[in-house]
Amino acid sequence: MATARRRWTYGLTANVVLLAVVSLLTDVSSEMILPILPFFLTQVLLADAFVLGIIEGLSESVVAFLKVLSGRWSDATGKRKAFVAGGYGLSTAMKALFPFALAWPHFLGMRVAERMGKGVRDAPRDALLAESTPAETRGKAFGFHRSMDTTGAIVGPLVSLALLASIGTTMSTDASYRFILLLAAIPAAVSLLVVFLVKEPARAPSPPRPLRLSFRGAPRSLLTFVAIASVFSLAEFSYVFLLLRAGQLEGTTVAILLYVFFNVIYAAAAFPAGALSDRVGRKPVILVGYVCFAGMAALVASGASLPILVAAFALYGLSYGMVQGTERALVADLAPADVKATVLGAYHTSVGVVKLGSGLIAGFLWTAIVPEATFLFGAVVAVLAAVALAAWRAPIRS
Repeated sequence: MATARRRWTYGLTANVVLLAVVSLLTDVSSEMILPILPFFLTQVLLADAFVLGIIEGLSESVVAFLKVLSGRWSDATGKRKAFVAGGYGLSTAMKALFPFALAWPHFLGMRVAERMGKGVRDAPRDALLAESTPAETRGKAFGFHRSMDTTGAIVGPLVSLALLASIGTTMSTDASYRFILLLAAIPAAVSLLVVFLVKEPARAPSPPRPLRLSFRGAPRSLLTFVAIASVFSLAEFSYVFLLLRAGQLEGTTVAILLYVFFNVIYAAAAFPAGALSDRVGRKPVILVGYVCFAGMAALVASGASLPILVAAFALYGLSYGMVQGTERALVADLAPADVKATVLGAYHTSVGVVKLGSGLIAGFLWTAIVPEATFLFGAVVAVLAAVALAAWRAPIRS
């Protein structure tokens, strides 16, 4: 029995667990905000779907640009923890300001700054995670991290839903949303404190390299995969559109419950998907995730009933569980050891820059044509990415 337990926990080092706890607490904070965000923006700050696309697309693009820089700086200095702590600190500070936005342009600035914190921390954190576990359990470590992260994404919306139910009768919609946004800064602040418990493995700084080597120095197989992942990123429009559609059809409460359901599926799938990718390879797991996303988008484009929405959110959760951690583990597998954070940052940048186009296209299709057009576009492009991935000749390790 002890041996079986040791096998299950092998690779889940103290650093892996601490970083997972940080992500759990951060996601409790973020996910208290995210399910009410499209409604706060449209009902209180008077934004429309196209503005939502701009806010989310621009925010993700800024994140992407900073990821490659922070990854490069992390490799060059030999430090990871300082960037991780700085990134979480900036995000926490900006979350504390969210409740005071008076118009959507105010919130846009705060949201971009908050996502800058994510851009600073993610590539060094992923590199620290990869360096804190044996190579043969890297998929498990990333999967565990994703599962803990998404557990926070289950708790956060439930807290928001409970708060809306308890204060909704005594506060206006505006005041209710702002109160929840204020409370959401608390778990973010606690997560920052946990970061300081992480012990950084000793490593030598890497020689300074031109930024272009983030891409040119990578193996061709990795560059091809990043291109495929970028195509999928174009299809993978922001969650706010799915939430907004569910809210239009079934109301805010049902939309938040569906979002919780999505995160339950995501959390349940991420850890076993990562462990499975250690055994059968990264490619087939990611491919299933791409197909699940295409199925989700096709379902929403074709109908509007509650059962269809339930099935769509389930597929959405499976897609995230299969793709998010496994793509990062694959990039970490193929990246040269001395520039691992730089290459992870380049990957995040490549897929993240595409998010601006994805948000703009999704918002334009929603407002200029019909909401279903947004989901149809996502389904078609996701299928193209899946076909390209199926044809990709994956290295033996992947």
